[in-house]
Amino acid sequence: MLASHFAPWTPGPGESFDSVLAAHLLRRAGFGASPEEVQQAVDQGLEATVEGYFADTSEEDADYARVFDSLAGSIVDLEDPGAVQAWWIHRMVHTRHPLREKLTLFWHGHFATNYNKVGVMPLMQRQLETLRAHAWGDFPDLVLAMARDPAMLIWLDGQTNTKEHPNENFARELMELFTCGIGNYAECDILEAARAFSGWHREGAEFVFHAEEHDFDRKTILGRSGRFDGGDVVDILMQVPATPRFMAGKLLRFFAGEPAPDVLDEAARLLDSTQLNIKWFLRELFLSRHFHSEACLRKRIASPAEYVIGTVRTLGIRVPAAELRDRMTAMGQELFAPPNVKGWDGEQKWINSATWPARVAFAQDVSQLDGESPFGRRLPLEATVPLDLTEPEDVVARLDAILMQGGLDEGVRAALRELLVTTDDGAVADTYRGDEGVRYQRNREALATILSLPEYHAI
Repeated sequence: MLASHFAPWTPGPGESFDSVLAAHLLRRAGFGASPEEVQQAVDQGLEATVEGYFADTSEEDADYARVFDSLAGSIVDLEDPGAVQAWWIHRMVHTRHPLREKLTLFWHGHFATNYNKVGVMPLMQRQLETLRAHAWGDFPDLVLAMARDPAMLIWLDGQTNTKEHPNENFARELMELFTCGIGNYAECDILEAARAFSGWHREGAEFVFHAEEHDFDRKTILGRSGRFDGGDVVDILMQVPATPRFMAGKLLRFFAGEPAPDVLDEAARLLDSTQLNIKWFLRELFLSRHFHSEACLRKRIASPAEYVIGTVRTLGIRVPAAELRDRMTAMGQELFAPPNVKGWDGEQKWINSATWPARVAFAQDVSQLDGESPFGRRLPLEATVPLDLTEPEDVVARLDAILMQGGLDEGVRAALRELLVTTDDGAVADTYRGDEGVRYQRNREALATILSLPEYHAI
């Protein structure tokens, strides 16, 4: 029986599923949300909102496939990494199924593959489609799909794995990074697993099994012996007790936060009880007491994708996806190019002397977006802060409610109120109240300030 951390969350006296908890869910299970989407979640309630995240995606998938196919070779150059990166960012911004894209991003960091070595961008795009297709399915199916993925076969040198010369790269990362984690296997297990994957190659964009290159002799892997192939290795690793614990930890860190040991213990039992089904695990997590506790609220540092795309979705900003791609890269997250086989370290590693200025520059620049673009207003600030709000207190309260759900402390709110009515020339309180042009510009300064606050980057 699961202990209290993963029992269903129920409101205590004076509690409810309010905008704070709704926005928390929408940030973690997606990429932020507009005020209208937050209110819709509050109105629907927790259970209905969570179930909605797992709605059928086939219609959207078909729509994006048709658009992608029509643009491929013209607007989207499949050989150009930047174009494919921008396409994915466009999808993350506009998707009606943000959890599917959030999970795709998670798996991209888990099965980290870099286009600079793969060298064939269409294979990277195909890998992404595989990650998306298996995003919330059974983990064993996803692992097997990645073992056969042409981009992965290039990335971890599966092409050179033959019975005469076993290549251990994929077998090593499969155990160390993809399934059970360090300390739960021996070097001999890696070598034997490499033999099992021998002959798993590719021809063009397709996986092929070259029987003449496969070692059909007996292998001993993690205490089991047989004439194993790669599929058998995956099956064996799924039965190792360390695998659900390792994966539960990674899912918790990404969607909830760094878990305490007892929370991780329960999460491992939960994932094991689902037979490593990601959908069942995440549903229980999002409904759980732990997820809605102080241990998780605003306890993660937003990745560049979460910060940029979350801000765009929350404020209804219209910016070309190629520009968002460049902004995210400057902040340390280039899609399809994680820094190494471990993916992005995340959390505190997102913030350094180079990446923080890039975040502040984004906040400043988007707050000043104005005018019309071919796709509508670039920053519809008046929809966020109507110009008929003339009192600084009301404006700050409105920005706080939309961006922080009332989470700013009084000292910050006071400083923002002062910012609205003060310029380099001194106090302009009366001018602010009476001049829409002044309010328009000062409101943008306040918006930029909030987007630059460390509190806003904690999601």
